[in-house]
Amino acid sequence: MMKKMLKIQVLGALLISANLTANTQSGCDELTGCAKKSCQIEKNIAIATKMENSSRVKGLQISLEKVNTHCTDEKLVEELEEKIKDAKEELQEDREEYERALKDNRPDKIEKYKSKMSEEDNKIKELEQELKELQ
Repeated sequence: MMKKMLKIQVLGALLISANLTANTQSGCDELTGCAKKSCQIEKNIAIATKMENSSRVKGLQISLEKVNTHCTDEKLVEELEEKIKDAKEELQEDREEYERALKDNRPDKIEKYKSKMSEEDNKIKELEQELKELQ
């Protein structure tokens, strides 16, 4: 009986947490850049407060203070451009490994690098979309 009650409590907490997380994202979607970062952190502070997680609240408040003090959209653009550059370099390395695997007729490596290239390509698209929204 006690285990069943504990399971119900855990499930309830998970559902509340999932609902709060979904609500966190929705209010910040129309924002961009530093304003979006601040909004997301503020929403996470509200969630942590409701969950009575004081150490998380404290950490998030420090993060919010840093974002409010140091974040600029120009810095975010630079960071995204650097991430895109790095991801493209990684994609090129994966392509080279893929070509080598094709040449050596290594099906396991071929699939591995196909998958890695697909992941890198998706990552690049997401970063480019994020950059587009900032500009």
